[in-house]
Amino acid sequence: MKNYQFRPGWAASLGLAAVLPIFISLGIWQLHRADEKRELMAQREHRHSEPVLPSTTDAWANENNRYRRVELAGELDAAHQFLLDNQINNRQAGYVVLTPFHIEGQAAAVLVNRGWHPIGKDRSQLPKLDIKQTKVRFVGVIDKLPSVGFKLKGAELPAPGWPSVVQLANVQRLSERLGYRLLPYQVLLPPDAAQVYAQDPKPTSLHPETNQGYALQWFSFALVLSLLYLWYGFKPKSAV
Repeated sequence: MKNYQFRPGWAASLGLAAVLPIFISLGIWQLHRADEKRELMAQREHRHSEPVLPSTTDAWANENNRYRRVELAGELDAAHQFLLDNQINNRQAGYVVLTPFHIEGQAAAVLVNRGWHPIGKDRSQLPKLDIKQTKVRFVGVIDKLPSVGFKLKGAELPAPGWPSVVQLANVQRLSERLGYRLLPYQVLLPPDAAQVYAQDPKPTSLHPETNQGYALQWFSFALVLSLLYLWYGFKPKSAV
């Protein structure tokens, strides 16, 4: 290295100073996300093993009871159902079917997740969401409503007609459309329920290994950028 001198230039140095912290921060953020998902997985496993909750009061529908099992009895509102759009299953576009459920002995209803339904060949033709038996009793799982990372303006507004297509499940907007109050969570039907569609309703998928992979990518970008900075920063003394 005696014949070389480290002269990376101000432009390269400024670029490294600006970009390198971003790559490292993104990698660390992905590792934090992986840890959060592992914690949620442990929480889900623990709460699923706890005793089944009764639905005699609204108290069961709160964040502390996420992933708990709850016994519900009442009637599905087959005439007023929502189709949550842009839901992918095995690379096929479709909807998640959310059906309001009037809980026996309560004024409020809750959205029941009946699983995934394909769009079909013609998007203008909405699927028929027939329910043979509306009065049911089952043990379901409490979960948050599906969310999206990027929210478009008006995505929470349900489309006219029934079933109603909606891009974002916003309890307040859906309650306004129905004309009665909805509890702020969904309940996932058991896989063997007659009302379940192609994909069994299940809690939101958690894949911490995916975030670990993203973290590795960001750290790799930071390493490659640093190596390139050093490689091109050393120049022959004769060239100076």
